[in-house]
Amino acid sequence: HFKSRREKCVETAWGTTSAPSQDYPITNKVPYPLKLFICLFPRVMWAMEPGHLLWALLFVQPLWPRLTDGATRVYYLGIQDVQWNYAPKGRNVITNQPLDSDTVASNFLKSDKNRIGSSYKKTIYKEYRDGSYMDEMVQPAWLGFLGPVLKAEVGDIILIHLKNFATRPYTIHPHGVFYEKDSEGSLYPDGSSGWLKADDSVPPGGSHIYNWTIPEGHAPTDADPACLTWIYHSHVDAPRDIATGLIGPLITCKRGTLDGNFPPQRQDVDNDFFLLFSVIDENLSWHINENIATYCSDPASVDIEDETFQESNRMHAINGFVFGNLPDLSMCAQKRVAWHLFGMGNEVDVHTAFFHGQMLTIRGHRTDVAHIFPATFVTAEMVPREPGTWLISCQVNSHLQDGMQALYKIKSCSMAPSMNLLTGKVRQYFIEAHEIQWDYGPMGHDGNTGKNLREPGSGSDKFFQKSSSRIGGTYWKVRYEAFQDETFQEKVQLEEDKHLGI
Repeated sequence: HFKSRREKCVETAWGTTSAPSQDYPITNKVPYPLKLFICLFPRVMWAMEPGHLLWALLFVQPLWPRLTDGATRVYYLGIQDVQWNYAPKGRNVITNQPLDSDTVASNFLKSDKNRIGSSYKKTIYKEYRDGSYMDEMVQPAWLGFLGPVLKAEVGDIILIHLKNFATRPYTIHPHGVFYEKDSEGSLYPDGSSGWLKADDSVPPGGSHIYNWTIPEGHAPTDADPACLTWIYHSHVDAPRDIATGLIGPLITCKRGTLDGNFPPQRQDVDNDFFLLFSVIDENLSWHINENIATYCSDPASVDIEDETFQESNRMHAINGFVFGNLPDLSMCAQKRVAWHLFGMGNEVDVHTAFFHGQMLTIRGHRTDVAHIFPATFVTAEMVPREPGTWLISCQVNSHLQDGMQALYKIKSCSMAPSMNLLTGKVRQYFIEAHEIQWDYGPMGHDGNTGKNLREPGSGSDKFFQKSSSRIGGTYWKVRYEAFQDETFQEKVQLEEDKHLGI
């Protein structure tokens, strides 16, 4: 009874119902903390009598800063099952090859008797305009299967009205904000019960209101960018829930960063993009058996424990797109852009997000590569300079080869010429790529032990033994070499460069 009273009071106190509740009359002249207090405990209506109001205000005063300092931002999220295609363009966009001509891409994306292919059933968060859940809010195409972007400022309250339209229990659990036990959205034996436990598992057809706040202790510091990158996700069984698709971005901003529109937009940047770098393991999805039955032409032939089958379901994706299929990442040259980058997953999810052609600023440092680990959140700022189509990729070799790449476009949106601020010298280098034979152990012995590198049992012998089935320690390599001028006749040989090796 208290739980239902509480949810009704929260909605009424925040003005999310069309009229004051008849059961719990609350006047609009009363501040929110007192509204909520009176609604939850109607026997203290004496507080509204003359002479008693001061005592009631003193009682709720400690709550006042946290609850009324900023705006109340209300979101209506529905959990829905969808069909998702990791490569909707049907080809490797980076190489412009059809799947039939790309053996690597086809290993992941071509359906067969014992392969699922590019399409999977997933479960995702969707945003709706109001509590009827009839009018879905349109999201940008580049967001992929991520849930809607939730934005708030320091001092704000975020109310999430979550309704589960899927077929199993899920929740919503945030990072980077303050919540109490009834709004944690994480199932584990924490000793809570009753209405404090209802947030931990929202059943099919069920709903729950989550109340998150952003107090000063969660605010971006002076050294932080204007907005910090966070996420939210389901946490009934977090690894499986996230692999199924239930994850979305959340940012918390300094006061005055967001405008008054709905949905709110940042006033300090022209674009903000949110990218999830993850090897999405569809083998962990709650829908794996249904995906096998739906997309494999001979489901009975599938060995779910076969490593090659499992590998074909590990999608090296950015926002749920692979091999350059991520659409509509477009921005203007000379305009401020914020990139909110994050990763989830396991030990393979160590990513180096490389932005070709441009420079990022991360925590006051210039770089063109952002380092992302599981449950790591990075805010990067960019002022793109050079128009064109540029590549974003993870520089981990296997991730790059297996499709963790996307394209972003920089347009010339202004007729004003870009300013050339270069005032230094022109430094010219003449570099030739030269084939050489490279010996990895030119001394022939271990510098620590003194043993011959080919001595059996030395530990180094497995690398340096040469035979009919072993290369040994010498390989053909290609090395960059410097020359004095454009004739490429005289090499530049400096004593201090000898340590550079190859």
